Amino acid sequence: MDMPQSASPKVSVIIPVWNPGLGICRCIDSLRDQTLDDIEMIFVDDCGTDGAMDIVREAAAEDPRIRIITNAENMGPGVSRNAGIEAARGAYLSFVDADDYVNACFLERLYAKAIAGQLDIVKGRICYVKEDVTQVNRPELNDEIRKGVQLGKPLFCLFHYQHQSALYRRAWLLKQGICYGTSRRAEDVTFLLRACHQAERFDFEESAEYHYCQRSDSLIHDMHLYTLERKLHAFQEQMDYIVEYMEDEQDASLFVADRVHYDLRLCNYLRRKPESREAANRFTTGLREQVLRFPHLEKLKNESFIVSVLCDYGVGLARQPFNMPWEGLKVERSVETIREWIDFVKEHPKCSKAAEQDLRRLYRVAESMCHSDNSHLPPSLVRDVKRIFRKNAMKRTIRAFIAKFPLSEPLCRAAKRWRSR
Repeated sequence: MDMPQSASPKVSVIIPVWNPGLGICRCIDSLRDQTLDDIEMIFVDDCGTDGAMDIVREAAAEDPRIRIITNAENMGPGVSRNAGIEAARGAYLSFVDADDYVNACFLERLYAKAIAGQLDIVKGRICYVKEDVTQVNRPELNDEIRKGVQLGKPLFCLFHYQHQSALYRRAWLLKQGICYGTSRRAEDVTFLLRACHQAERFDFEESAEYHYCQRSDSLIHDMHLYTLERKLHAFQEQMDYIVEYMEDEQDASLFVADRVHYDLRLCNYLRRKPESREAANRFTTGLREQVLRFPHLEKLKNESFIVSVLCDYGVGLARQPFNMPWEGLKVERSVETIREWIDFVKEHPKCSKAAEQDLRRLYRVAESMCHSDNSHLPPSLVRDVKRIFRKNAMKRTIRAFIAKFPLSEPLCRAAKRWRSR
């Protein structure tokens, strides 16, 4: 039965629409069939080309609770959701993707829990659904969040994905100026960072279930060169927020370490393609520049944690990003990275202690490779090794530091073996 439109609904559901295919029908049906009647559905037309908005308009003609706002041009999901936030009138906000759906009591259960506890955020469960409609079993994020909170970790370091599974208090979002990022990738991570950092009242409602439909052609699987640019844009927005609003070094570094790890894994995946290496190199350099903004804060002037974050994943400061440790380090990449580390330590002497462990690992890996019978070391590698020691012989502290790891002799011996073949 069609419901009348409310001037102040309990929940506003915001749905950005850009080429969701026929999944839009299932999405609309699941929202119109909610057991909570007093809602509004705001569909944001992001200028798609698959005719999905025609289906929305047909539904809007039958259901006055459906509202449509239209972007002047394609703006991406983050900007579209922000437009929905501005237009919304509900006490709480829900964000649903146009190709997903929710169970019938999703909004009612979340809203009841939110009102009872006067919560800023209440999170339900999420179920992943494959294209063949089979459900995917994954570790429950809610359990991980609970355990993390008990260990004293901040919420924004734990709840940084599955934003669609929660309900958010609109007045609080508006007061705090919380919105989605403008990047076309990781805009939801930016939103959750802002929201979870400022949330004072948070809880779970396990009986509310969101169905996330995995599609091979969805934006999240978009692995092209411009993906790195969008990811870097998102990370910059996240750093803008951290630099301006966060004072706790430990909490901030936990979040940054997680994002650096994830983004560098993506970078490493893309740089396997020759045409992607230049973009991957720019991305790595840009990521480092953003991380280095931390010391500008009063309580974040100790740069050692920057090195620790980048050391953990074996990439970040090399001009040519190299393979991840679990995929095998090549000698050339190791030497290049060692040289970059030393250059960095010379500029930031406070980092030497934190960098020592990673340098030791890199030296040992390179040395073991040099002793291998299968080593093929080009002359350029020998020149790099000599350059490392010649460049750093000027400073006593660096010379003593390098002396701990006698790599030059085995490298030179391996180079002689290579030349004699």
